[in-house]
Amino acid sequence: MAVRVRFALRGLLRLLLVTLTVYVISQMLVFHSVSKSATYWTKVPRVEYDRLNQTSDDMGVPMMDPPLLIPKLTKISGLVQHTDNEAVDLLGLPSSEKVFLTIAIRLSSTDAKEFKRAQETISSILKTTGIKDRRHYVIVVCLPFTKDRPHFLLQEALGRRFHDFLDEGLINVIRPATDIYVDEYLYQNLQEAHKLIPFDMAKSNIDDAFLFLFAKDLSQYFIELRPGSTCVTHFFKTMRSYINSVTKKWDQIHFSENPLYGRLFKTDYLPELAANALHTYDRLTPDERLNIHRLYFQYPRKALFSFVETGETRNVSYYSRREVVQEMIQMKTINPAATIFTDMHQYEDYDLQYVYDRNPYTFFWSSGFDIGSYVTVFFRKPQIVKRIVVNTGSYINTDKLRSGRLAAGRYYDTSTRVCANLTMQWTFIDGFLDTVDSNLLYNISCVSVVVQSRQHDWLMIRDILVQVIS
Repeated sequence: MAVRVRFALRGLLRLLLVTLTVYVISQMLVFHSVSKSATYWTKVPRVEYDRLNQTSDDMGVPMMDPPLLIPKLTKISGLVQHTDNEAVDLLGLPSSEKVFLTIAIRLSSTDAKEFKRAQETISSILKTTGIKDRRHYVIVVCLPFTKDRPHFLLQEALGRRFHDFLDEGLINVIRPATDIYVDEYLYQNLQEAHKLIPFDMAKSNIDDAFLFLFAKDLSQYFIELRPGSTCVTHFFKTMRSYINSVTKKWDQIHFSENPLYGRLFKTDYLPELAANALHTYDRLTPDERLNIHRLYFQYPRKALFSFVETGETRNVSYYSRREVVQEMIQMKTINPAATIFTDMHQYEDYDLQYVYDRNPYTFFWSSGFDIGSYVTVFFRKPQIVKRIVVNTGSYINTDKLRSGRLAAGRYYDTSTRVCANLTMQWTFIDGFLDTVDSNLLYNISCVSVVVQSRQHDWLMIRDILVQVIS
């Protein structure tokens, strides 16, 4: 028996030695096949400092070793053109002549909400520009997904909705070849030891490079908008006028309040931007990489694009709403000092102040309002908002807000009496809204309840309860 145990232990030891040897050899082969880098995350601040102190004419990336893993896009970058080829899957008519502006919209996920927001942004661009303006720009929708099925479904949906614009070449839908990236599993194995940025950010840098290479010959200027962005009226004419008026040296012009989107670049600079993105894709986040030329930013006085995140609202049953309201009323830090405004017609003595008085039995009742009508709460000083509850309708479930949204903003527009510089918005569900699942909102100056569709019923707003952190 003892002899058998010894033989078994020897066999197990040999197996472990063989396994360990194979593992060591495989790791040596892996590291031999990639470029070795001595530049780690801790060196990034110095790199950015050196980059900031270069002139705009010298735009090479600072002395930085090649990345650990070389994306295939680096090797095939010369093949990325605005035509359908082995590097680019293109839906739409390739542009035959150079236009003034390329407007890129990149989806970050296959989520239905993200796709809907992208469609809304395309519609906003088309609605706020005239037919003559459309001759001078092209919209590029990028679907950087590695799986075929989501890509085909989204491409088909865009083809149905914007068929005419695709045939005219006004809209191009593109998808990069699936093998332009690095291996995700191998990257994550190297990430911690070499202090690399998360894979999704690294992939975003490679996506940036692909977009830059595709658009470099399409137009004179390039800008990327976030899905869900809305455009001000005549944004194209305003942008063109501003660009022509700038006499200072510039690398990028910010036309949006969002730090990552709405940056305008000259397309002559896009190949260099693409090379920079591929060279630092695993060490600099997109924001850090694009902020390297901070000395040469230009900011127009008015943003041409805006994006407001839509928060999740809890679906509370009709019978549970009283309990939610009672719970909020008992909080000590609700409804700080504020002034309330509305453009709705008040019925008899059902006063507007009742919506903010912390009394569930009083209410504001309106018999006259329209799409866009509002009730705005303007705080005496900016607040840190933790939770908002808005209850509308009678106790027999009539006169509730059929379709509306709540917006929170950092600025109160005295001319329109609604919130501006919005940070978040929510949609009412069956006349009720509770933001309990949302994150803290900072420096909030006002909140507005806005009517979004016509309704035959009157409107009863019972409570607007705002919990803050004092």
